[in-house]
Amino acid sequence: MVGVAHIRGTSPDGRVNISRARRVVHPKTSPGFTLLELMITLSVLAILASLGVPAMQDMLERNRLKSAAQALGEDLQWLRGEAIRRNRDLHLVFDDGTPWCYGITERTDCDCQLIDPNAGDACTLSPPTADAVPLIKRVGGADLGRISATTTLNQGLTGFEPRRGTTMRMGSGAAGSEFNGNGNVTFSTPNGDQLRIILSVLGRVRLCSPNQSVPGFRECD
Repeated sequence: MVGVAHIRGTSPDGRVNISRARRVVHPKTSPGFTLLELMITLSVLAILASLGVPAMQDMLERNRLKSAAQALGEDLQWLRGEAIRRNRDLHLVFDDGTPWCYGITERTDCDCQLIDPNAGDACTLSPPTADAVPLIKRVGGADLGRISATTTLNQGLTGFEPRRGTTMRMGSGAAGSEFNGNGNVTFSTPNGDQLRIILSVLGRVRLCSPNQSVPGFRECD
């Protein structure tokens, strides 16, 4: 509410006559959404959400892809060093079924699908002491969503010999000369992103992207 002064003339003695009038000023009101505007806003949000959810899903699957590939690469390097440190043959068994898995063991025939270290066929390493529980060493693809895997490892088996850290010649016979332990494992997402872990005869491990679909990794030769 605002008061306004009006001059209405002067009196005979020279004084100014002032009358005051009151004018009511209503406060400004903020406009709200009409039903049409609300519907348009919700439609735009729905479109943005439909575009953003697949992009977020792709990013999550690519992160899982990197996790799977880097985990296997690190485990192969660790296995090579551990074979040298323990001065004994160690193996990696890869099962590219659904779900895929791999395990590290001192044997050549463990089942990486088993998660109980006391199971007879579990992928385990010798414990630090005789009375300790066997150390299970496995990674399961079920923990990494829809990441699939294929391998060229012969019979899904590789290993390192302790003297030079090179991949072993695997198989039966006195010299164990049926096949080499080198090969590769390729991990893929449903959208076609791929990472490959390559193990050479010399025991070297490298990661690459077969189709250059994953930034930060060089193309496979």
